[in-house]
Amino acid sequence: MNDRPPTRLEDLDGEPDGRRFSPSAGRNQRDVVDALAALLPPRGVCLEVAAGTGEHAALAARRLPGWRWRPTDRDAEALASIEAWARHASLPNLAAPVLLDVAGDWPCEASSLDAVFASNLTHISPLSAAAALMRSARAHLRSGGALLLYGPVFLPGERRPDGNAAFDRELQQRDPSFGVRTLEELDDLATRTGLLRAEVRRMPVDNVMLRFRAPLS
Repeated sequence: MNDRPPTRLEDLDGEPDGRRFSPSAGRNQRDVVDALAALLPPRGVCLEVAAGTGEHAALAARRLPGWRWRPTDRDAEALASIEAWARHASLPNLAAPVLLDVAGDWPCEASSLDAVFASNLTHISPLSAAAALMRSARAHLRSGGALLLYGPVFLPGERRPDGNAAFDRELQQRDPSFGVRTLEELDDLATRTGLLRAEVRRMPVDNVMLRFRAPLS
């Protein structure tokens, strides 16, 4: 289990009903959910890892009614906000949040998920957390299912964007185990666990959505 305290890079606003608002989620949630809608099939079950405030989960459940969305987090404050967003959204396909440490046991059966999604996780956690995510995703995804990761990633053969390079330095000053990952690093972790190499979808502000697939049986 991960005994590190949760990492927060921004201050959160809140409502009296318990919902919290992330400035970054406010900026990117529509683009993120648009990408999920384009990359996922019409229906399935998705477990969201490190769902944070719950804003992505609420919008994804609304925009993707054929999907059952299962948000998780390891932070009690995040779980309370996700629960508040679920109450506010009142959608039949948005499950109550569940406590999940990515390196621990997952609250689902093997090969029971069609997708796993995580936003802005790999750069604010050690690379070992990404490795644990890949292993558990591979174990719990059905044949042909997808692990989708959103955030900044350095792409091979391309100049590193100034903003992401500065962000990488800032993260490593905060914690040497943090940092913007390279696509090669993430592909290597994926292939070690049996996932296929990532398909890259470019996103605004030098972010990407990566889709790693489980092989077809």
